[in-house]
Amino acid sequence: MKLYIRKFLVLVAVAALTLQPVLAQAQVAVGNANKIVSGVRGVLQSNTRTLVLKDEVYSNENVNTDADSAGRFVFLDDTLLSIGASSSVTLDKFIFDADASKSQVAISMSKGVMRFVSGKLPKNLYSIRTPTALIGIRGTILVITVALNGLTTVSVIEGVATVSAAGATTTVNAGFSTSVSTGAPPAPPSGTPPAPPQVQAMQTALGPDPGIATTGQASTGLGGLSTGAVLGGVALAAAIGAAIAAASDDNNNASVSTNESTTSTSTSTATN
Repeated sequence: MKLYIRKFLVLVAVAALTLQPVLAQAQVAVGNANKIVSGVRGVLQSNTRTLVLKDEVYSNENVNTDADSAGRFVFLDDTLLSIGASSSVTLDKFIFDADASKSQVAISMSKGVMRFVSGKLPKNLYSIRTPTALIGIRGTILVITVALNGLTTVSVIEGVATVSAAGATTTVNAGFSTSVSTGAPPAPPSGTPPAPPQVQAMQTALGPDPGIATTGQASTGLGGLSTGAVLGGVALAAAIGAAIAAASDDNNNASVSTNESTTSTSTSTATN
């Protein structure tokens, strides 16, 4: 009976190992947490987790922050995304291809504050969507705030951005800002006012951007698998090996027992 139980465990372990790559490939890491302050959560496929330093993040993951928290994330193309307090940002689409023209970075923000520094991809491959505007990146650094009523404010720190809403598009240069309310076109760009309190709080909490984006931390898996998936596979393989070895020992013991019984029977027959 013990032998059959071990064989069953081996079959279950092999089946789990077979499914492991399929599950992992559905969640290929696109970046990682460079800095986390207080409560920052990631929601992916209805599963919620508390993010900590160096945690990997994934396409379609929603990142939420508490009233006193903030987070900075570094992506595979060296994009930097800083998220302030009481914010909700979704990493809609992150595609990184050897052919840059096939790559794409798309983010949506439903509320709060964020600071976006574009990475190494062609600038026209980046886009940010809010409840009231679509923002195209034609430069480097943007600060975006979204109020609870959807009012979006886009401030360009370096480079150029385009802001589209209600069938109109406005180009915003460095040092200027525009705002968009529900159902209205972007307001004419104006000089950027002093940073509002939520932006100041985010910058104070996270400090200056890292000098060199640490994208290597985001690709610590093998073949696109996350570190957790790889380590899980190694542990599972070890468990399988142990189960197989145990099953083999049982087979050997059973064989020895059978041989001893046969020998004993043969000896008894010869004696008679």
